[in-house]
Amino acid sequence: MQRWWPFVLLLLVGASRWAVSAARPDAESTLTSETFGCAWATLLALAFLLPKRQRASLPLKPSRGAMLRWFFSGAMLFGGPAIGILLPGRDLDSSALTIALALTPIIIAIASSALGTESSEGIAGRIWPSLAAVAGLLLVLVQPNLGDPRTDLFLLLAPVLTGLGAVLFCKDPAKDSSRIATALFGACVLFVLALLASRITGAHLTFSLLAIACDGIVALLGIATLSQLGATRWSSQFTWIPLLIILEGIVLVRPKLTAHWFTGLVLLIIAGVYLLLPPGDEAAAGTSSVPTLPV
Repeated sequence: MQRWWPFVLLLLVGASRWAVSAARPDAESTLTSETFGCAWATLLALAFLLPKRQRASLPLKPSRGAMLRWFFSGAMLFGGPAIGILLPGRDLDSSALTIALALTPIIIAIASSALGTESSEGIAGRIWPSLAAVAGLLLVLVQPNLGDPRTDLFLLLAPVLTGLGAVLFCKDPAKDSSRIATALFGACVLFVLALLASRITGAHLTFSLLAIACDGIVALLGIATLSQLGATRWSSQFTWIPLLIILEGIVLVRPKLTAHWFTGLVLLIIAGVYLLLPPGDEAAAGTSSVPTLPV
């Protein structure tokens, strides 16, 4: 159970973020809140994890290649879901982005096979849950408008960046605790660069302490989940969180449920459960000797 608590908390926080934002609109994520959220998450990870390295007598400096890989993996796996915030002047439809991110397990399956972190055997079995989740979301969410090629490209980039970042993060055996802080730092640098670009263009930047706190907590829980459970199980959040939000909406609004709704919910549940049962080789590669990250 110790390995699963970050994932459970991640689902709870992700599924309740909309309610917090509804009560406090300033709790919505912004480029500034993502920047400062990742910054304090990085500092917290350093404060807790580096002493563990020293007590374990691990080398203080991992290889430069590993550091760069963790750095860019963090920028990608956090930048993918936040691509709508990173792009100034382009407001991506939230339903379309939710559906696009449900494709992340497909990218993880293909990238894991290509990079040799998983066997290519049974790759089709690791792809169909993602397709089932997309089908389920299409049945219950507002149909996205795919008429703008540039917007479509950004929606495609979201799962590609997220999945590649997760696979690169899990490529090395989880022996070096500094990879968590390095990945968070990579995400922080990405958001800082985007923030500076927004300032140059004269964009109005807003943030609140509540949004910074929420974004930092999500960042910590997300990277802890990825470290503990591996890429495939981590990616199931893009199925479970929308499912929980939809169920919350059903309880609160009590809409008339149709066959489309029932079919969509069943597909999401099946996909979410299956994504939590990845091949054993990935779980072993992504979770061995993983330090617990206090939040």
